[in-house]
Parts: sequence; structure tokens; C-alpha cells
Amino acid sequence: MAITVHRPKVTAEDKVAFSQVYDEQEPYIKQVIIEDCTIDGPLTEAFECIDVIFKNVRFEGIALSKMYLRDVVFEKCDLSNAQLEEITMKRVLFDNCQMTGANFADGSLMDVRFHQCNMLLGGFGYAKQKQVIFDNCILKQIDAFENALTRVAFQSCDLTGANFSHTPLKGIDLSTSYFEQMTVGINDVKGCIVNETQATAFSSLLGLVVKDR
Repeated sequence: MAITVHRPKVTAEDKVAFSQVYDEQEPYIKQVIIEDCTIDGPLTEAFECIDVIFKNVRFEGIALSKMYLRDVVFEKCDLSNAQLEEITMKRVLFDNCQMTGANFADGSLMDVRFHQCNMLLGGFGYAKQKQVIFDNCILKQIDAFENALTRVAFQSCDLTGANFSHTPLKGIDLSTSYFEQMTVGINDVKGCIVNETQATAFSSLLGLVVKDR
């Protein structure tokens, strides 16, 4: 089943410095392009970005909760170890970003695409994901414990060591992705779409012994 993810509706044309538009008293920025800089934390909680492009931006020491993103693009950005619990994202694109250790626990993601991102050790615990595509991403050892996944696709990703415990994978297509091992439960994998090699791997993960006739 093809997954449709709506692209960000970005109209921003004005390039500005982050310091010009960010106000701690009113942490809200809209319709701007921010590029080639470092944004240091901490920032005010419940920070909102609408119709914004971040290009080649390094987010350093960012620890935000309840951040709101709508129609936002991150292009070649570094969000390593960003702590973004309870984030809300709608029509957001992460393109070729470094996101090792980024934490989106308890987040709500809708119409989000991660393209060629390194998300090693990323955190998605208790997240709700609807119409989300992970495309050619490194997802090694991500924690996706107890997620609600609706129309989510993993396309040509490395999922080695991923934790999907208590996350129903019914209808989720993993067949083009790769993993050496994964943490799942018997009930988690019912209805999951896999290739033959993955089916054998899941059998081993679940303690089954496959015997040739």
C-alpha cells in the first residue's frame, strides 16, 4: 500500500538570523529561512515554527518539550541529541540530517518524511505516528516502544537493533529494509509485511525453530 505524505507548504523567502526573529517572551517564528548557523539551547518550551526552512543549521544543546512544527523543512541540519519530547509535527521534512540520539518521545507526527537521515539511537517511545515515511535512513537501535503507527513506511532503512516492543506492526512494510536483530513481541509482528529473509530472522527472534522437510 502506497503511503501518501503531504509536503510542507513552505512559502518563506526572507533569509534572517535566528536572533532577529526569536523572542523568549513570544517564542514563535513564521515564514523565514534560517541557514548556516548554530542555534544554542536552551530555548523556551512550547516553541512554535510555522512555514520555516532551516538549512545547514546546527542545533546544539537543544532541550525543548511541547515544540510545535507545521510546514517546516530541515535541510542538512544537525539535531544530534536534541531532546524534543512531546513534540507536535505536521507536514515536516527532514532531508539529509544528522539526528543521532534525537529524542521525540511522546511526540505526535503527521505527514512527516525523514529522507537520508542518520537517526542512530533515536528515541520515539510512546509516539503517535500517522502518514510518516522513513526513506533511506539509519535507524539502528532506535527506541520505538509502544508506538501507534498508522500508514508508516520504512523504505530501504537499516533497522538493526530497533526496539518495537508493544508496537503493533500490522500493515507496516519492512520488506525493503534491513536488520540483523530487532526487539519485537509475537503479537507485535502479526500482519507485518516482510521478505523471506526477514521472515526467517523473525522466526529466530521469536525463538522458533524452522525445520526443513
